[in-house]
Amino acid sequence: MNGETGEMEKMKGGMKVMHGKMAGMKGKGKKGGGCKGHGKGMGKGHHGMHGMKEMEESHKEYAYVREVKTGFDETVAKVKEELKKEGFGVLSEVRVDTLFKEKLDLEMEPYVILGACNPKFSSQLIGIDINSGSFLPCNIVVYVKDGKTYVGLLLPTKAMSITGNDELLKVAGEVEGILKDVIERT
Repeated sequence: MNGETGEMEKMKGGMKVMHGKMAGMKGKGKKGGGCKGHGKGMGKGHHGMHGMKEMEESHKEYAYVREVKTGFDETVAKVKEELKKEGFGVLSEVRVDTLFKEKLDLEMEPYVILGACNPKFSSQLIGIDINSGSFLPCNIVVYVKDGKTYVGLLLPTKAMSITGNDELLKVAGEVEGILKDVIERT
């Protein structure tokens, strides 16, 4: 029994060290599975260790991003034009680079968030669940990084998946397909 007690004490000591290391972590990785491989299990796409490959691929989980050959202003105009063809209006336009410069005196390359909405789909979503309006409008970003222009979309199916409502996900899937096509045509 004494041998078992000694082993138990070693295990407790090891657990304290491990807990101490986890307590120093920032973000969701502490416990709830916010970091792949911690908490709820390894999950799809886990690379074993934290590294650049995982970081590079992480946007694929929630965003659809494409590099385009046109400049920033031309790309923004093209996205708006393609959205209009699909019945989407731009309800909001936030120039993040300008905002950061004004409020934080922070310089950055051009970056805009376009809030796109299609009344037909929005009314369907709100008709299914009145609280789904909190997911609207759909956000599309156009930005310049290292001199290259990108267009990105927060995937409606990923955002809506937290509801667990299959009817909402079906509509979100339709919207996502259209918005991905818009980005592909840009």
